[in-house]
Amino acid sequence: MLRVIHEQEPGSLEELAQITGRATPNVSRTLKKMESFGLVRMEKGKGLKLVPKVIHDRVELVLPLIERPKKGTRK
Repeated sequence: MLRVIHEQEPGSLEELAQITGRATPNVSRTLKKMESFGLVRMEKGKGLKLVPKVIHDRVELVLPLIERPKKGTRK
């Protein structure tokens, strides 16, 4: 969805929903979660419309595969 927002520059949530083939409420929920992670921001568009904008051009994910013991404890 981030790539679609960047490349297609939808003018509203409804337009993004049309482009992606997803229901507008689902797109809205996804964007709220992405906004909470700092991946997108919602800007005021025409009228009451909100326009999604991608904030970063890349994201790095660090995903530990094993749990490391906390300092001062042993496993």
